[in-house]
Amino acid sequence: MSSQSTKFYIKLRKVIYITFAWLCLNLFQVFYDYLIVVSYTDNPAIFRLPAVLASSTLIAFIAGVLGGLFIVNKVEPWLRSLPFWKALLLLFSFYGIVGFSLISLGSLVFQSLVLQASPLDAVVVGAVKQFLTGLDFIKLFISWGIIFLGTIVSLLIYDKYGPGNFRNLLLGRYFHPRTEKRIFMFLDIRSSTTIAERIGDEQYFRFIHDFINDATPAILYAKGEIYQYVGDEIVVSWTMPNGLIDNNCINCFFEIQDTIQAKRDRYLKLFQHVPEFKAGLHYGDVITGEIGTIKKEIAFSGDVLNTASRIQSECNKHQVDFLLSDELLNLLKLSEKYNVQRIGTIQLRGKAEGIGLNTVLRK
Repeated sequence: MSSQSTKFYIKLRKVIYITFAWLCLNLFQVFYDYLIVVSYTDNPAIFRLPAVLASSTLIAFIAGVLGGLFIVNKVEPWLRSLPFWKALLLLFSFYGIVGFSLISLGSLVFQSLVLQASPLDAVVVGAVKQFLTGLDFIKLFISWGIIFLGTIVSLLIYDKYGPGNFRNLLLGRYFHPRTEKRIFMFLDIRSSTTIAERIGDEQYFRFIHDFINDATPAILYAKGEIYQYVGDEIVVSWTMPNGLIDNNCINCFFEIQDTIQAKRDRYLKLFQHVPEFKAGLHYGDVITGEIGTIKKEIAFSGDVLNTASRIQSECNKHQVDFLLSDELLNLLKLSEKYNVQRIGTIQLRGKAEGIGLNTVLRK
């Protein structure tokens, strides 16, 4: 799958989540209002539940699709590139125009269903005008404005912690430390010091920034979780099922390679260098738990991280781009498109037994 395909897949998934969440919130709001009417009147039919449900669900679906597309394609870039006040001004302007239009459209559909008349009928249009000048419109406009902003904040938090970590923090899965098996990949750019000296610190920062942005879709598509950025190094983690299925932990490396090669001309134009990188893979037991109070995150502790980092550092010595341990290789079921080459055994400090290393090449 190409870089553009993975980015499209990630954006599409976000739009689907937003649309589903807004549909659920709409249903909650409708039935909440209905229960209030029921509790204060002996004639709940005045609420017109079928018409309200039909019109509001239609508008919530349209709003979810349009709002989702707008948020993932416009809002996130604005928040990264514009001053905060400018981004907020654009957000409020968009919501003011689109929110008013969609609520008006929903009222038009509702009145047409209730009055059983054409949406262009003068009576229907008059009822819509009356609604737009009442308190019910103000309530809907404000409540959906809060939902709109809440969605943006949620996505910012989601992007900050990453898909897997964000979900685990919400569920409190690692509130108490626990032992689990995980796969780790340490991925590092080659000749980073030399490149920084040639293009300067500011350009090198942009170089790393672009590389990480380009590599991220492939990592997420391979069900990986970005654990840390350490300078120009990305530490990726997988749960055992996610890393082993479809050889995700192996495919991830080659997908990143393909992505960078597809953008080779762009990197040469901007930085005079194309990122070349190496990676080391290993798996083992880690202690996983939440740390921090102000800047909370999920942290891993265990010998597997040191081992994976050491395996990655052996790439230069053996003049290969990719190394993985015997233990991990034995768990994978590689397809015929891969060729495995045995490298040898390294002795790690503090370990009685050596670690067998292999490199994987595409045929």
